[in-house]
Formats: sequence, C-alpha cells, structure tokens
Amino acid sequence: MTDQMNMLREFTDLINESRGKIVFNTAEGDRLVADSMLSALVGFATILSAAKTIPLTFSCDNKEDQLNLQAFFQKHHLLCQPA
Repeated sequence: MTDQMNMLREFTDLINESRGKIVFNTAEGDRLVADSMLSALVGFATILSAAKTIPLTFSCDNKEDQLNLQAFFQKHHLLCQPA
C-alpha cells in the first residue's frame, strides 16, 4: 500500500506542478481534465489503477508536462501514452 500511496503522491505533484492543461482519455471516449481539486480527489487514483490494465492516452498543452508524465508512466510501467 505504501508504494501505491507514494506513486499517487508523485503523480499528484506532477499534475500540481504542470504549466498547462492535461487531459486523459480512454479508447471508449471517457475524458478527465486534470485541472481541479475534484479531478484530483476522484480521478487520480482511478487513472493510475486503470493505467495498469487498459491503455490510456493523454494530451498536454505544455511539452515539458508531456515529457514529465511520459517519464512517470514509464517509470511505473503504466499503459498511458501521449495522444
């Protein structure tokens, strides 16, 4: 459980430090815009859990945000790639 909490904290920090809008998408068309405390509370743990089993995509307004997220998802072996 501690590893999961550390990963969630690291992910939350990345989102909080982002410089532009970040949007996560599923193949079915579900979207989560990671720009509010509500999305943080409801969505971040769900995104990380889903990314272990189903492919997700994300888009970023800022290239540096995209590179940081790509590195995070690769580090944790999650199925999430830039759109």
